[in-house]
Amino acid sequence: MTLLLSLLLAAAPAPAEVPRRLEAGQTSPAAQVEALDFLTGTWVGGREGVEASVVYLPPKGGQISGHFQEGKDGKVTMYEIVQIVHAGASLAYRLKHFNPDLTGWEEKAGDAATVFPLVAVERDAVFFDGFTIRRTGPDTLAETVRITKKDGSEMLLHYTYRRAPR
Repeated sequence: MTLLLSLLLAAAPAPAEVPRRLEAGQTSPAAQVEALDFLTGTWVGGREGVEASVVYLPPKGGQISGHFQEGKDGKVTMYEIVQIVHAGASLAYRLKHFNPDLTGWEEKAGDAATVFPLVAVERDAVFFDGFTIRRTGPDTLAETVRITKKDGSEMLLHYTYRRAPR
């Protein structure tokens, strides 16, 4: 019985990580995109009931570019174009959302992009204000994002990925 319980606990998914916040008066730390090279690759997985994939290209020209795709029931529901770019001496994660027909969300709202300033970089993890990316194994990745709903309440979306075969 103890062995079975140990095996079940070992196989259970890790709880979702709560993204850190950049507190009032706190500045983003100095960082280089090359420190995030561990993100490079194609990652497939998703969250409960939702399929997702994210691609991060190797650092080039002082940034990491990529894209995210989410879908359900075999249909694409949205895309994101993403960048991890220098913001002064630090970094920021920038993205724009698109519907399946490539109409942009931010343009409708009058915003240029959604920006997550850097909070910290640790071994195998990067923490942006409201968004965490963590390498959980050699070929596994987890992302947790804090979403603010229209009514002002917040929710966390937790994605898990496996590296796609090359």
